[in-house]
This record gives sequence, structure tokens and C-alpha cells, in this order.
Amino acid sequence: MKNTFCILSFLIPVILLFSACSSDKANGILGIEVPVGNGKVTADTPYMISGVYEDTPAYNAGIKPGDQIVQINDMPVTNGMKFDEIFSQHLSGKPGTKVTIYVKRGVDNMIFEIVRAERGN
Repeated sequence: MKNTFCILSFLIPVILLFSACSSDKANGILGIEVPVGNGKVTADTPYMISGVYEDTPAYNAGIKPGDQIVQINDMPVTNGMKFDEIFSQHLSGKPGTKVTIYVKRGVDNMIFEIVRAERGN
């Protein structure tokens, strides 16, 4: 019954470092916390990074808490997009694969190319 109970809500971030909902090691890690659940992107609820874990691919690339994700690879993050779909379809991926994350940090637009790492035990 390990990892069979998971509650995700609009405001509870998922940690890409260790997923509380899956023991599947097929997905790599970025090392960021982002919104998940039934919420959607709006002007009032942008897709913001709420945490970055030290010594992870995102940390080493320079991603910071408070960065607003505006695009992932070739997909712009737009109003109405569901948090869960952004996470599962665009941020998740196999270890060793690259994701390009475009963020807005204050008035600056930045691009980060990050290679997903393997999960620890």
C-alpha cells in the first residue's frame, strides 16, 4: 500500500524531486515545486515555481522560486490551462531528456535548458 494515498489540491505543490503519488522511477526529476491539482492558469494564478531544491538540475540551471513559467518547450502556458496537465504532459519526462523552460523573473525573460535527472531511492 506504499504510495497509494495521495491528496493533491489546487494550492498544494507537487515536488518534482520526489513524487508523493508514484513510485514509478520512469520519470526524471527537475527539482522544482509547481502548482498541481484541478486549478487553472489565470491572470490571478499564473504558473509559478514555488520552490527549488538544492543540487538538482533546476537549481544548477539557475531557476529560482518566484519564477513564472510562461512556456515549456514549444508550448506557451496560457490562461485556462490545467495545472495537472501542464505538469504531467510537459514537465514530466524520462531521465536524461531535456526540457526548455521559459520564465519571467520580474521584468526579465529567461530561458533554461534542463536535463532531467534520475530519481534517488
